[in-house]
Formats: sequence, C-alpha cells, structure tokens
Amino acid sequence: MSQEDEGEGPSGAAAIPTEDSQAASLFDSAGNPLVQLQTQINELSRKHDAVMSSIANMGNVPTRSVVYIPREKVIVPFSGEPAKDAYTVDEFIEEVERAIRTRGLRGEDQTDFILSQLKGSALEEVKLRMAGQVKQPSDLFSYLREAFREKRTTPQLLHAFYARRQLDGEDLRDYSHALSQLLNAAIQQSPNVVPNTQLALRDQFIEGVHAPNLRRELRRLTREKPECSLFDVREEAIMWTMEDRPRSTNVARHRNIVSDRPDESCEKTTSTSDVQTDFTMALQEMVKIITQQGKAIGELTNAVRELTTQTASSEDSRGVKAKPKPKYTREGQPICLRCEGVGHMARHCNAPRQSTSQSATMPSSPLTGNGNPPLL
Repeated sequence: MSQEDEGEGPSGAAAIPTEDSQAASLFDSAGNPLVQLQTQINELSRKHDAVMSSIANMGNVPTRSVVYIPREKVIVPFSGEPAKDAYTVDEFIEEVERAIRTRGLRGEDQTDFILSQLKGSALEEVKLRMAGQVKQPSDLFSYLREAFREKRTTPQLLHAFYARRQLDGEDLRDYSHALSQLLNAAIQQSPNVVPNTQLALRDQFIEGVHAPNLRRELRRLTREKPECSLFDVREEAIMWTMEDRPRSTNVARHRNIVSDRPDESCEKTTSTSDVQTDFTMALQEMVKIITQQGKAIGELTNAVRELTTQTASSEDSRGVKAKPKPKYTREGQPICLRCEGVGHMARHCNAPRQSTSQSATMPSSPLTGNGNPPLL
C-alpha cells in the first residue's frame, strides 16, 4: 500500500481523518473533563475578543449631530393690554403679515391664523366687530388698529416725548426704547412732524438722563462730535455708568411708562426719601415698644415665680392634719371617736359635738382597745 493510500500525500500534507481517528478524538474530549474545560475557555476567549473588537470599531465611527431648526417663527399672542404685550399693535401686525408671507397662507387660512394669535380683550374685540361674518385679514387689522392703536393726538405725543425723563432704576437702553416708541407713535400720525428723527432722539436722550454729571459729559461729546448718533451717545453713557458709578442690582423695566410732567423725577425722588424717613422713624418706635414689652414681661415672670415660692413655703409650714385612726375593743366592737361610746362609729353618733376646749379637759374613756378588731 502506498503513502497516498495511508492518508498522507507525497508532499507531507495532513491526512484525512478516518472514522476511527474521529471516534478516538471524541472519546478523548468526552472522557477527559480538562479538555472540555479548555475548549470552553478558548471559546469564551474568542467571543470576548470579538466583542471588544466590535466596541473599538464602534468608538472609531464618527457620530452625527442633528440640529433642529424650526421653519416657523413663534409669535407671542396679542392681548391688547400694554402692560402684558411684548409689542404694540402695529408691531404685532407686521409680525403676523411676515408670518403669513413665509408660510404661504391663503384665503380663510389667513383669517384663522390671525385669530389664533389673539387672546383676551383683543380676541373678544375682533369677534365682536366681525359679528359672526367671514372677514378679510385687512379688516381684522383695521379692527385692531382702531381699538388698540395710540389714542393721543400728535401734539400730546410730542409733549410726552419731550417731557420723558429717565426713571429711577430704569436702564439706559430701556429709556432709549421708550423714547423711540413715543416718537414713532407721533410719526405714524404725522410723518413730517419731526425733521430729523435720529437727532431728536439723541438730544432728548441726553436731556433726560438722570445723572447730572452724565448729562454734562454727553453734552460735551455732542459739541466735540456733532455728527454722533443716538447709539454712540448711549454707548458712551453706558461705559460712563460702568466705570464711574456701579450699576444697581435692582433694575426696573419701565418701557410702557410715559411721563407727562418734566419734574416727575424730582417729585419721585423726594417722595422716596420721605417714605424712607417715615419708615425709619416707625421702625425705631417699634423697637422701643418691643423693648418695653420685654422688660414688662420679665418683671411679671419674676413676680409669678416669687408668689409660687411663697405659697409652697406656707403650705409646708402649716402641715397636713392627720386623720384619726379608728379604735376597737378587745371584743371587736367599734369605739366612737366623738362620744367614746362602744358599738357605733363617729359618723353614726347622735351625741352633740363637743368643743375643742371641753374635749381637751375631759378625762379619757376607761375603755381601752387594741386599735384593731381581733382576728377570728
């Protein structure tokens, strides 16, 4: 028989396992527990390496960040109340018109969208004017302007603009925004009422700032640079405030507050100082009253303590009167403690009660007892 027949080729390759060799290997693996454990360990090691390799490959894969950008701008609903609304009725109408153009709304969708952006008195006013009929967006805008647009005349608005001063605690930017709103309201009614809008805003901003030193510095700036704008003056004022005077932590926002009196700032400062003085005096008076009350409470506590001590001492000195012990004869008959009679107790005695002096002089009863009845 050749080498090929024996299962090994001429080149030295591994021979094909026969049935006998396979059975022998199976017998060895089944009969030897160490071989089985080694096989299981190798299999687990192989799986562990595969898992670790997969984790490493996952870490090398670049992650993708997804940023969601809304296509539609959110509009704050309009209620018609200046203290709650974020903008005026004209600003609201501009926002709604821009949203309608962006979203491509048509027909009744525009009307529904406008109504969805209204709330409170503004919504009720528009519904009342519509009277249950379908209206165009231009009609709804007209209703809003007629009901919630500025009612003051142009001279009144200009007077309020030139009389507006920076309020206590009001931010410089908020003050400039308030001036701009007043002037824009006047310009909407009369477009040519002010020849140079930016110049009027700048000058009024300078004249209305609260600090006299800052007002003087801003005037000097406009003399040196007549072409400077409101923004230049405002930034200079903000820098001056940050450098020379620390900004107050309690800042009030008064965008919708309009003053019609030039001397309102002085009056508010005086009233604030008066209120602080009254509050200080009231606080001092209250502290004085509380101190007096504490002193009176201390004295009352000491008096009660002394009275309690004296009462306890008097009770100890008097003592407690001992209750008399019942007496019995040798035969067990009770002896009356009132009349010294035999056969009844003092509570059943009919004899008259003797005075203390007579009972003290009377001789003792010839009957004697052991104090307890005999035991039968």
